[in-house]
Amino acid sequence: MLSYFALITLVEISGLIIPYIWLMIIANRRGRIWSTIAVIILFVVSYINTYFSLPDLAYPSLIDGWLMWLIGGLIVVAVLKRFVFGGDTTPARSGQSSDGIIGQTISRFTGAFGWLGKLAVGIVLAVIVFIILGSVTQLVTKMNPRPAVESIKTDINDDTKNAPMPVIKNSSETPVVNAPQTVSTDMNNSLNSFKNSNVYDLNHMRVQMYRKKMVYVAPVEFSGGFWRYIHYLKVPGYFRTDATDKNADPKFVSRPMKYTPSAYFNSDADRRISAHSLGYSMVGSTSQLEIDDKGTPYYVRTLAKPISYLNRNYDYKHYKVAVLNTITGKVNVYSPNNVPKFVDIAVSPELVSQEVNLFGRYRRGFWNATSFGGHSGVMQPTKAGTEGGDHLTPYAYKGRVYYFTGMTSVNAHQSSILGYAFVDARTNTLHYYREHGNVMTPERAISYAQQDINPQNYRGTLPLLYRINGDPTWVVSMLDRDNNSFMKFVYLLADGNNQSGTYAIGDDAQSTLALFNQRLEAKTGVTVAQPSGKTISGTINRIVRTTDNKLMFILKDNNQVYQLDTSAKGFKPIYEFISEGDKVSFKAESGSNDGLSTANVSLSTFKDQSLDTTKK
Repeated sequence: MLSYFALITLVEISGLIIPYIWLMIIANRRGRIWSTIAVIILFVVSYINTYFSLPDLAYPSLIDGWLMWLIGGLIVVAVLKRFVFGGDTTPARSGQSSDGIIGQTISRFTGAFGWLGKLAVGIVLAVIVFIILGSVTQLVTKMNPRPAVESIKTDINDDTKNAPMPVIKNSSETPVVNAPQTVSTDMNNSLNSFKNSNVYDLNHMRVQMYRKKMVYVAPVEFSGGFWRYIHYLKVPGYFRTDATDKNADPKFVSRPMKYTPSAYFNSDADRRISAHSLGYSMVGSTSQLEIDDKGTPYYVRTLAKPISYLNRNYDYKHYKVAVLNTITGKVNVYSPNNVPKFVDIAVSPELVSQEVNLFGRYRRGFWNATSFGGHSGVMQPTKAGTEGGDHLTPYAYKGRVYYFTGMTSVNAHQSSILGYAFVDARTNTLHYYREHGNVMTPERAISYAQQDINPQNYRGTLPLLYRINGDPTWVVSMLDRDNNSFMKFVYLLADGNNQSGTYAIGDDAQSTLALFNQRLEAKTGVTVAQPSGKTISGTINRIVRTTDNKLMFILKDNNQVYQLDTSAKGFKPIYEFISEGDKVSFKAESGSNDGLSTANVSLSTFKDQSLDTTKK
């Protein structure tokens, strides 16, 4: 690795070769010696900077560095030639000047500082030239997004029929995903799971699939800097948490890792990946941990390259994926089609966020998106996500991870969804589905949940859009504002024109869903899908009537709590007379086995033999 970074440093400062040769020609013997020493010092300083700061190694950045050394070197040598090694230092006669306008200007402003002042002016001129060149590349990058947009693998659909949007059908097929803030808090509360936990920390985590289940994985990192690293050299392992079970406890997996982003020198994971990234930019702030089905940890990072030197937008088709084994330190770089199967997030959320923004704003050209254009089809991603600068939310769908965002108008007065972008995190294919119905934005759904249907003043997060009985429905997780603990689910009909909305609040996903279905049926008259599974029969052991229009009961030899909503359309007045000892049968959404989660009874399947009024 040391030789690799030495080679990169030579490439960067090779722009000094021409100025150096010129200086060797014009300088005297003493000047040549000091010039050679100066170049050696510059190489050492540049090498140290390259090794520790890990600069961008994409070709445009390398060319920038080369030009900076070339232009700066030429100007410095020119100043030295004119004022140090010029040979003729006889002052010009009065009224005459051997200097041009630039020379006279430099002499006027630097006369009091001698040749050092003139050298400083030369360096300033080099910086000005470089700034001008950088401005040109920024202008081209901004005004020519088309090549980048055309490089995005897109699948555009005029409806949402085939969208990878989870559909809830009274089953546990697509449960609500835990909020990352809650998972992070729980993991930090579990740091005492291993020895010397006080010297470690959790800095980041990633969603992925593990044995066909969606999980959060968070590596343990060194806390305290260099001296902690020198003392321990390895981190003890990582945490894994089920992302779909709100009652799941973080599990610490003991897998000592030598190569991590918080390590130093050649054990730094980002540094090892950087050594394989020549010509590409490492996207994201740091590498992210993923595990295979055996639990072996790897650090993964997306490597992207700009379109050209002048156009710095990324080429979203020709990228690479670097995978580092945290145990052996071996790095493999894969093309998109050859990424190992266990890697679920081949493209980082930062890269996905950029391409979704470009797709929404510039897919019909740059001028169309300006105030001079027609703004035809110009959209922007919503800002209620958990990743990618708050634009993206990860979905699990049929064993794949998708980054989801709603696309809305750039007009701040509009708060409806125009369509949805689902980006396959493994293949980087952007699937866009146009929405023809009235669907409010996730920001509005969170605001509504927090202000109008949230008396406890919890904080809404992780809005996920589902199809329930064919209707788009926002599912919002409500967290305690102080410690990020999960408190409630809110199911909210996403009809953008319905200010009152149809909603349900509950402690668990399934019972909240059943309550939401009952209220949806009561409001619209549409019969919702019924619970699946076996019919439950038994004798009522205890029953209570709550103040919020609920009948709650338990059966003999069954600790599960069942609930009937008396405000639902299908509720019959005679059910008010249900009492202990009645023999009943019904179907219900399953609650937890310990009875802590209430199961909502399907009114259309509920039967009470004691209240049976059928004529015999």
